[in-house]
Amino acid sequence: MKKSDRLELIRKIVLSRDIETQNELLAVLNQEGLHLTQATISRDMNEIGIVKVPSGNGNYIYGLSKESSFQNVRKPKPIKTTILAVTEKVSGLEKFIHLDVVPGNSRLIKRYIMEDFSESIFSIIVDDESLLIIAKEEEKADLIRQEVSKWMTASQD
Repeated sequence: MKKSDRLELIRKIVLSRDIETQNELLAVLNQEGLHLTQATISRDMNEIGIVKVPSGNGNYIYGLSKESSFQNVRKPKPIKTTILAVTEKVSGLEKFIHLDVVPGNSRLIKRYIMEDFSESIFSIIVDDESLLIIAKEEEKADLIRQEVSKWMTASQD
């Protein structure tokens, strides 16, 4: 199966079923005769722009950002719908920014942050539902914090 066909199949599955984990998605793909590794499915999901979204029952399921496509996931739409909180400046930790995100979306957010601010960032530490951004300078941290806050505010539109 060609990669484009595989990505389209994954997209269709996510749109037609409530998938909560990558293991569930792998099982469905296995039933379809497609045997993938977790690493491959993770890369494919990032490429497609699959994000965790709230379901009707309070759990989070995989869904597509409104503007996702295979070649180009536009920002800030996926970002602004998945960032839950940005820390305020903390005395003594001025270069640090902590973001809370919808579980499963931290890698996507990291990618967008690095696209816009790579020259200003010393490091980013990511887990499933948060990011810790360490800026090279306090002023750069302020700039990043302000821009990410704008993305969040835009989600209220």
